[in-house]
Amino acid sequence: MARMISGLGDWIFLIAMPLYIFDITKSTIATGSMFIIQMLPRLLFGSIAGTFVDKRNKKWTLVIVDVVRAVALALLFFVPSGQLWAFLVIAFIQNLVGTLFIPAHRSLLVATISRERLVEANSITVVSDNIIRIIGPSIGDALLGIAGVEIAIATDIFSYMISSVLLSLVAVKSSQQKQKGAEISLKQKWLEFWGNWWNGLKVVGTNQLYSTIFLMFSFIWLAQGMINVLFVPYVINEMGQTSVEFGWIESVQGIGGLIGGYLLLKLNKKVAPFPLIISSLLASGGFALLQFNIPILFFVFIMNAFLGITDVISSVRLETLLQEQVPENYMGRIFGAYNTLMALTMLIGMSIASFLGEMMGTVMLLNISALLFFLTGIVGYRALKQNMKVSRHGKND
Repeated sequence: MARMISGLGDWIFLIAMPLYIFDITKSTIATGSMFIIQMLPRLLFGSIAGTFVDKRNKKWTLVIVDVVRAVALALLFFVPSGQLWAFLVIAFIQNLVGTLFIPAHRSLLVATISRERLVEANSITVVSDNIIRIIGPSIGDALLGIAGVEIAIATDIFSYMISSVLLSLVAVKSSQQKQKGAEISLKQKWLEFWGNWWNGLKVVGTNQLYSTIFLMFSFIWLAQGMINVLFVPYVINEMGQTSVEFGWIESVQGIGGLIGGYLLLKLNKKVAPFPLIISSLLASGGFALLQFNIPILFFVFIMNAFLGITDVISSVRLETLLQEQVPENYMGRIFGAYNTLMALTMLIGMSIASFLGEMMGTVMLLNISALLFFLTGIVGYRALKQNMKVSRHGKND
């Protein structure tokens, strides 16, 4: 419930902000800058955040993250309207704290649910996320049109505060034992911290399955970074639609995500992870190509719904495969590295889209992003198939 509430606020904010910035600047560079600045903290501190989370109480980490993000957003009310630099600075601060969220959330999930049920748990999470995605864009667009960007900011702040209260009420049995003995010096703690961080990176580098999953996700996020920046100008300029239709299109993808989460629950026990992931990636590439080359509103609705289905199946099953294999004591570090890779590849995609969008054209770059889904499926076909027998401890069976 807490995740749904904060997620609803996030979607309202994420829909309102790029529309607001594109409206006042008419620039893909400015719109892309907002997305890029949100990725920088993950790039710089994502892996380190995972090491930090491994040694902390996961529940209270999530509570504090929500509170600090709410306070950071509240600072926007003291900024004069139209000051883009202030939006970028505060977005950076908010996302800097948010780097702790993904490793803390994934670690808490694995600690409370058996690994055999991770697909079901992640599918249910995706269903709830896509319920939010259906509602959030329409609400965000409506709030932006009725009361301006300020109401979208206030809604996101409120959602964080409610989420933090609900999280604080969650009862979690801690499996961590307090270490007894002499107190560790600050220098020793510092060396231990960086030693743990390096060990986490070595695990990724030496385990072929982890490396394969990371490589596949890097192509996916590169494509998604390009789409994040270019989809607003595609809908507004190429399709000739307004922010209202943009909200509808995003909501339709949420409906597809709901269907995808349900199908994953049904298919998981009948279809092996390998064919499920590869076929979904190839289908995503096809649907994306059609969507970006036939700018008819109804057709884009249909393609975006199909994309919602295939994106959920491929990404959730691939991420769950990683959760199933990683030892619990490395979970935070692995997903910290995962967070950093996400930021790096999305940042590259956003930069390409921001600086080449006006030169090469929106449709051309969107087509390249669609082809990246095909590339992911092709690259992953042989590598993933060869490494599907890796054990949960990172050793071949």
